[in-house]
Order: sequence, then structure tokens, then C-alpha cells
Amino acid sequence: MQDNPAKHLSFLQNGLVLGFLAAFLWGTHSVIVRYLTSDLGGMQIATTRLFIAALAIYCMLRAMGASVSIRFGDWNFRLAVLSTVVNYILFHIGLEHTGAANAMVLENTAPFFVLVFLYFFADTPVGRTDVLATALAIIGVFLTVFRDFQGGGEPLLGDLMEIGAGLSWAVFLISSSRAMRASESTPERLNFLFGIFICSGVILLPLSLFGFQMPTANDIVFLVLLGVLPTALAYYLWYEAAARVSTLTATLMFAASVVFTFINSALFLGASITPMAAIGAVLIVLAIFLTTKSKEKN
Repeated sequence: MQDNPAKHLSFLQNGLVLGFLAAFLWGTHSVIVRYLTSDLGGMQIATTRLFIAALAIYCMLRAMGASVSIRFGDWNFRLAVLSTVVNYILFHIGLEHTGAANAMVLENTAPFFVLVFLYFFADTPVGRTDVLATALAIIGVFLTVFRDFQGGGEPLLGDLMEIGAGLSWAVFLISSSRAMRASESTPERLNFLFGIFICSGVILLPLSLFGFQMPTANDIVFLVLLGVLPTALAYYLWYEAAARVSTLTATLMFAASVVFTFINSALFLGASITPMAAIGAVLIVLAIFLTTKSKEKN
């Protein structure tokens, strides 16, 4: 039986809308964290964020009347948890040794690693359009943060850790995207996400106790916002998008968060958006739509 082209296109378009909404919420992450890091340590913020997000997802499941379960036997789930833990450790510790712009660019090399993994390990055809889209996205991220490049600490160590963060994030994106494309319902996707948050939080908890600081009332408010908006809600929307679009398209949606990071910084922190950053943003969005080209033809 042949798929309805109009229905397929609508499904794809819905995925793009959900993905861009997720990217917008991810873009609020740095604005919130910039406030929190004046009081709290990076690992403490990361771990607290995961537990708050897990609680938010649990409440969503209960509100839907769905049962809560964690599929420990699912290989994609175990890969997603492992890569989340490694990513959080490398990203937050690496950020202490290199500049924020360097960290953003290097972690967003994830689409490149996704392309490599798909070609060499997943026996997935990779076309010239996919390569072009990935290159455009990485160049776009670089242009967006170019003016903020800075040194500091031990940049080589920090940069290597951020490349490791990009590699681990690629594993997370692939394992999550494959699991979502095989999923059949929203409760199933929410349970997958709940398991990742709670398991990763438990594993990272011992690290968060080093240099623990008591949060203020304002810190608690921003921690809740961080756990609910750019974590629970953003990941949920991205998971719904990943169930509708290709693995590479879903991956590049994460790169789009860089665009919204600077838009939110301009709105809430008074930062200016340079012409170079605007060009970078256009390249990232173009890259995302390029990866949907072949799907629209099918």
C-alpha cells in the first residue's frame, strides 16, 4: 500500500514545527544558566535540572493516565543514558577550561559525527545533500558565535573535552532518534525520556555534591524554569519531532538552538546580533530544510 504524499508531507511539516519549538526552548538554556552560575556549580545545576525535568515528565504521564516504566533492556535507551552522562560531564567540565563560544561550536560538531556514524556503522545512505547540509550547519554555528571566541584556562584540554561532548551528543541524538522513529505513542516517548532523566541524574548525583552550594530562593525559581522549559518540554518536543523526521534532520534541529540562544540573549540580556551571526543563522535553517528535500520527494 502506497503512502499518501499529502499526509506524509503534513507529518514532516509538523515535525519541523515541533523541532523549531524545541530549539527555541533550548535557546533559553544559556540565558538561565548565565544567571545560575554566579551562585551554583555546573554539575550541581546539571543534576538538579535532570531531576526537575524527570518530575515534570512524570507529572505529564500521570496527567495522561499512562503508566510509568523504564525499559532498561532497550539498547537505544542504555546508549542514550550513557551518552547523556558523558556529555554533561565533558561539557560542564570542559567549559571551565575554554570559552563559551568554543564550547558551543565544538559541541555542535555532533551533526558531523552523526553523519559518520550513519555512513560507517548504520549502513545508511549518505548523499551529497546530507554532507552539504551538515557542512552548512557547522559553518553557520561558527559564524553565529565567531565574535565571542575567547581563550582562557587550558583551551586545548577544554576544546578536546568539548569535541568529546559533541561525539557523545551524536550518540545520544542517533539512539534517541532511532528509538523515537520506532515508537508508537506519546506515552512511550515520554517514558523513554523520563528514564533518561532519572537514570542520568542518579549517576551524576555524586559529582554534583563536590562544591555544593545552597541555592537561594531566586536560584530555585530559575532551576525550576531550567528543568521545565529547556529540558523537559524542549526534549519532549524534540522527541515528537524525531518521530517524524530523519535522524540527520533531527540532529540539525539541535544546532538551530544556537540561533535562538542569540535571539534570546538579545531579547533578555541586551546582546546585539551582528550581520555575521545573522548569516550563520540563515545557513543553519537552510541546512535543516535541505535534509528534508529527499523526504519530500519520497
